[in-house]
Amino acid sequence: MKKQIALVLTLAALLMSACDKENEVIPRPTPPPLPQPEIYSIHPSVGAPGSTMAILGTNFSPALSNNYVMFGSTSAEITYVSYGVLSVRVPNLPDGDYEINVTADGQARRAPQMFTIDNSSTSDLYNH
Repeated sequence: MKKQIALVLTLAALLMSACDKENEVIPRPTPPPLPQPEIYSIHPSVGAPGSTMAILGTNFSPALSNNYVMFGSTSAEITYVSYGVLSVRVPNLPDGDYEINVTADGQARRAPQMFTIDNSSTSDLYNH
């Protein structure tokens, strides 16, 4: 009788430990980070505030709202995004050279060349 009770208790313990494993939450693996945007060029490289320029590259987010462009510390309006192109309205800033930084899905990259704001320029993406 003692052996039967010991056997029943052992089986019960095994079943309970198996149930604990069924309810155990297994953490999901962390997804790999999204790739950084690559910036090949900006065109044109000179323009006036309000003009349109293009940033050519890869790994931009297909969602317009997940992309950010900065001229120095000033954000710019992105007007269009497609695979490999961001169209951007040049912000209202004084004449000068500005670093262009792009953030796409949280990953940032600086353009390889500066953008020159020239308030007397008539050049833009569509008129150069």
